[in-house]
Amino acid sequence: MKATIEDQIVPDQNTFLHWDRCIQCRACEPACPSGVNYGVLIESTKEGINVVRSKSKLYKFIFKIILKLAISNRFINFNSYIFRIYKKFNLSNIFNKLKISRFLPNSIKILESMIPNVYGKPLKYGSYLTSNSLKKEKLGFFRGCIMPGIHGDNMRASVNLLNLLGYDVTIPESQVCCGSLNSHNGDMATTRELAKSNIDLFLKADYKYLIISAAGCGTRIKEYSQLFEKGSEYWDKSIQLKNKTYDIHEFLFENIKTPPRGVINKNVGYQPACHLLNTQKIDEPPIELIKMVPGINFIPIPSSNICCGAGGAYSVTQPKWSKMVLNKKINEIKDSHLDIITVSNPGCFIQLQGGAEMLKLKTEVMYVTDLLYNSYIKGED
Repeated sequence: MKATIEDQIVPDQNTFLHWDRCIQCRACEPACPSGVNYGVLIESTKEGINVVRSKSKLYKFIFKIILKLAISNRFINFNSYIFRIYKKFNLSNIFNKLKISRFLPNSIKILESMIPNVYGKPLKYGSYLTSNSLKKEKLGFFRGCIMPGIHGDNMRASVNLLNLLGYDVTIPESQVCCGSLNSHNGDMATTRELAKSNIDLFLKADYKYLIISAAGCGTRIKEYSQLFEKGSEYWDKSIQLKNKTYDIHEFLFENIKTPPRGVINKNVGYQPACHLLNTQKIDEPPIELIKMVPGINFIPIPSSNICCGAGGAYSVTQPKWSKMVLNKKINEIKDSHLDIITVSNPGCFIQLQGGAEMLKLKTEVMYVTDLLYNSYIKGED
């Protein structure tokens, strides 16, 4: 990257290929003794090479449209209904029986196998009020793009947990995508515009804290200051927003006073999201939340500190390499004899669930927050 930026080398297709295969898990950051922020370097480099990269105008136009659609809530909700129909009627088996897949390239076959299951209706905007009057603070909740469309029930569990703690939760309709998908692909101009919208919204609203349940969104929002010149208006605002932003796992860990009582006798592992472990430095809170659940036998998986291969859009743009990373991970999960593998990010959920289905594992993929909420509900019965 340094050589390219300083014009010591002229980037070619091999250079682009090398960068495209980077998952952007940012495991290089905690490993670097000098504390280099590789995330910023990668994004700024991608922004620069997108200008000179030899792609047709049509390709660039289509790619820009795809990025805009990918952050559209209407488009995502529409896709969630398509995925629901695809899974409900088992269209994958129908296509296999008709031998349609033999006419498709391997990359498309891999993507087809990773089509996610849909859990419940999309999470709606609005206020979710608690009957517990012990707390006075209002919480803002970041809805994100992927989770509310395909994991609506899972997000409702997160909101319900916050209600159980006595917090009123509001999900404002005017929030937009955090911008992580755009920044990962070097589209920094759009990322800045999205950041400004979210910064203005969540600072103007009367929220004590902003809670985020997706690790990738949390990292992007906590790192908004990197998008603006130090000392500028939006740099100052982004720092203010960062100081009131919590990942849901760290927030629950710090605020739960009464642990759940519902017994769940299961062998449970945990696969950290890279953007929770490597960038936000949140490692113990999710594990401690899991251990709060009575009956749980927690079993660490050997390479839990290594990416599962999801990497935002990496499983879509680099399906072959994504699957190679996944195969090692899913076999470790198999060898650990887990009943449940918990996660803290939608990309990890989809990736591991796809891998488990390919190997026909009985291991259930579950959000940490779902496990915790299930225990609370079971304890009330």
